[in-house]
Amino acid sequence: MTFDEDIDSFKRRIADAEIQRDAWRVAGREERYLEAYFMVEALEQQLDERLRQHAAGQVPG
Repeated sequence: MTFDEDIDSFKRRIADAEIQRDAWRVAGREERYLEAYFMVEALEQQLDERLRQHAAGQVPG
């Protein structure tokens, strides 16, 4: 997988997790909402880390 494909994959996963998070919020399922919220946060942190690594020349791409 290329760097661009990897980043696109993260973005798709984040978008899917945001949809799920918002659906749980609307449904009033607080525990599920929080799980989904923290999944979005984790994916965003992973994406940020990958971008930082790439900028530092630590990730080929």
